[in-house]
Amino acid sequence: MSVQADPVTEDPATIDRANPPGMIELTVPSHGAQMNGHLYTANGPGPHPTVVMLHGFPGNEKNLDLAQALRRAGFNTLYFHYRGAWGSGGKYSLRHVLEDANTAVAYVREKGKAGLDRIDPTRISVVGHSLGGYAALMTGATDKAITCTVAIAPGDIVPLVATVKSKDVVATNTNEPVPGLDGYSFGDLIREARSDTDFFALVPKMTGFKGRPLMIISGDKDTVVPLSVQKASVDAAKAAGAKPFKRLIMDADHGFSWRRIALARAVVTWMDGHCR
Repeated sequence: MSVQADPVTEDPATIDRANPPGMIELTVPSHGAQMNGHLYTANGPGPHPTVVMLHGFPGNEKNLDLAQALRRAGFNTLYFHYRGAWGSGGKYSLRHVLEDANTAVAYVREKGKAGLDRIDPTRISVVGHSLGGYAALMTGATDKAITCTVAIAPGDIVPLVATVKSKDVVATNTNEPVPGLDGYSFGDLIREARSDTDFFALVPKMTGFKGRPLMIISGDKDTVVPLSVQKASVDAAKAAGAKPFKRLIMDADHGFSWRRIALARAVVTWMDGHCR
């Protein structure tokens, strides 16, 4: 009987030496620009289910521990930076984040169709944190070919920016460029979201999850994206009939700072059961 390692806490018990785990540095083309990233390839010949990881604003927390755990569980994982973020070409904007998330999904899907990098093009999922969680929900709701969606502390942008007072939007520090982004500030994010609330509204789009797998994880100590901001999208997921739908609230802050192993356990276990 073969020995099975715990993907959350252990390295693989055996390695397929002909098709070992690996890392491919790459760029993802998006609307004339190149987004830098890398693909963690899983152990074995595959083709493997593949996860597109979406980071937040600006992306200091990369959640690569989750990417590694998912890779050990048999998922390829793509990590990349949106246009204008962390050295990627092009200009950063909220609209571009959503476009780039869709572009990254299409990129790995096409590589899989071409028989490249051990990717199964029919099993592509998205996992996002914070603003990336919002992007994951927006992408998962509209792309019906996505297998699973996992949103961690999703920053539902319209209600989130509604909590910012007008006097704070004009504050000097609010309008200073955020480190890691190409001249884009938190004030720019607020103004962009407020300029087209119909386009950026998440709740009406949650109907796209009817009968489709969805997991939303939150921290009850989150002060960046409080539970109150996430409530409307969670309620909309339930009303839409997402299936299976897993709603998990953990004793955690926005970055799940003291719950990283528990977070990885929750994501890997749920995806292992529903996203293959």
